[in-house]
Amino acid sequence: MSLEDIERRLKALEDVEEIKHLKARYCGYCDDNYDADAIAGLFTEDAVWDGGIRGRADGREEIRRFFV
Repeated sequence: MSLEDIERRLKALEDVEEIKHLKARYCGYCDDNYDADAIAGLFTEDAVWDGGIRGRADGREEIRRFFV
């Protein structure tokens, strides 16, 4: 296995861990009375939040308004 292979695999593992941390922060904000500003801050400006039967929000500001 080359150094490049190891670096690529390490990067993939780091990315997975970062996603886990992001999901944990999202859940924490939801558990903390739905902190709308904090939740929205986890998303990009062009994000789409799809809550199924709860609805859909397009963009960070609409996501923030959804959680207010």
